[in-house]
Order: sequence, then C-alpha cells, then structure tokens
Amino acid sequence: MRRNALLAATMLVALVALGLGNAGCGSEDAAPEAERSTGAEEMTGAATDMDETGTSVGQYPPDFALADLDENIVTLADFEDKVVIIDLWATWCPPCREEIPFLVDLYEEHRDAGLVVIGIGLDQGGATALRPFVEENSVSYPILVGDRAVSRAYGASSIPTTYIIGRDGRIVARHVGFHPTLAGEIRSTVEQLLDGVEA
Repeated sequence: MRRNALLAATMLVALVALGLGNAGCGSEDAAPEAERSTGAEEMTGAATDMDETGTSVGQYPPDFALADLDENIVTLADFEDKVVIIDLWATWCPPCREEIPFLVDLYEEHRDAGLVVIGIGLDQGGATALRPFVEENSVSYPILVGDRAVSRAYGASSIPTTYIIGRDGRIVARHVGFHPTLAGEIRSTVEQLLDGVEA
C-alpha cells in the first residue's frame, strides 16, 4: 500500500513538472488542426560543424525571402549585425498567442539597442489570416508570411519555434513551445547578447 502511494506521488510530481514545461502546438504541416498536439522541447545541442547552415546551436540559420503584410520582401540578411529572434507561429496556436505579448514587450524595450524580432506566420490563410490578429494585438515587430518551405527549413514541426541569433549570425538558442517560465530565459539570453556577453 505504501509503495503504491509513493508511486502515485512520484507520478503526480512528474505530471506537474510536465505541465510546467513549454507547451507547443503541432504545425499545420505536421497534423490536421483537429489532431494538433501539445508538447515541450528545447534544443541546446551545439552543431558539430560550426560553419554549416542549419538549425542547431552554433550554425548559421537558413536565409529566407518572405513577404511582409504589405508585400515587401524581407530576408534574414537584412538584419546583419543585429540580435535577432525568429518566431515561427500561427494564430490558431494558444502557446504562440501567449508568447507574442512577451515578444512585443521585449522588442519595444530593446529595439533601440539592436534587437529585431521577426514573426513568421504559418497560417494557411497567409496575410488574410495574419493581419487581423496583428492589428488586434498591436504586434509592432515585422510579421512575415511563412510557407511550407520555411517551416521545413527551420524544423517547425511544433510551434512556436523560437530562435535567438547573435550579432555574428549564429544560432545561440532554439526553443520549441512556450510557457511563461521560459520568458526569463529568453530575456536573459537576449540581454547578454545585446551587452556583448556570450550567452
């Protein structure tokens, strides 16, 4: 009896810990809307070949050429020498919607110091789906219309997928999913990079 109680308590602690993890949504490429799941993942492994383009820490992220909501073409190369956050998200994803106000605040606080936040919306409706959300939520950073190619290039099988890129153009951190407890870690990494400290 005591062993069963101990086992039950251990399982409860594990479930609570999972609940405090970074919740995420399956991307539309990964599953139909009715089958989207939640999960948590943080990628911190360093790349083995530091000069390679890829999505691991230490690599240069893939470049892109995507339209913003006004149909201007934006590339990652446009933000050379900046600290960049790339956030792959969608309007239908609750953790994405939870992360966006934090990213807006972080961007407004540090944009003059060299922080750029780029939201890549993965809604199938493109700008038509994204624009009302952006306006209603006063999203002040650039929102680009993503596609399957960029979703796959950035490994966004679950969203939000958030990359932090240093001034040298290399990936410093990758987070999949979002929970408010992650905000402090993202903020700390960004502020260290803006201060010229290696994160």
